[in-house]
Amino acid sequence: FNQAAYAAKLFQQASKKKVAILDVDYHCGNGSASIFYEDPSVLVVSIHCDPDEEYPFHSGYSDQTGAGEGEGYTLHLPLPGGTTWETYSVALQTGVQRIFGEFGAEALVVSMGLDTHYGDEIAMRRAGFKLSGNDYTEMGRIIGNALPKNVPTVFIQEGGYKMNVVGRVAARVVMSCFQACNDKHQQR
Repeated sequence: FNQAAYAAKLFQQASKKKVAILDVDYHCGNGSASIFYEDPSVLVVSIHCDPDEEYPFHSGYSDQTGAGEGEGYTLHLPLPGGTTWETYSVALQTGVQRIFGEFGAEALVVSMGLDTHYGDEIAMRRAGFKLSGNDYTEMGRIIGNALPKNVPTVFIQEGGYKMNVVGRVAARVVMSCFQACNDKHQQR
């Protein structure tokens, strides 16, 4: 069962024609990407560890961009093991620009995998990323600052196995996203 894909379909049933899935998990969002690989109404953006270094080794390459009518509606942003916020944030900016700039998403699903945290035991088996604390606050701010007014958004907690930090960093992402979005729209 793919909760992000299900949420995207529910948004479409609620008359949101263009839905984006932003997958920030350490591992490629290959399930969501494969479900919508030929569908131009759902843009899937996945920021993950390079599949040459981490599972799934067959999916998540930058040249896998969709097929048929869905060509160009999958954006894989693979990053090297050991990635820090400095590099990750550039990929995130690229992803949200594609979602809200070029694609013009009418709804957003965030697959919020938190196994990007430094020291996550599952991700560290091979390469791991090195995000921590305030990096997640900034992640939420980047998403929130890009989020247009009245674009429904749902966060689905997908992964993260460093249990003593998952709740805290999940709260940082969600709260800072909606605070940034609220601040941006109140200024207008």
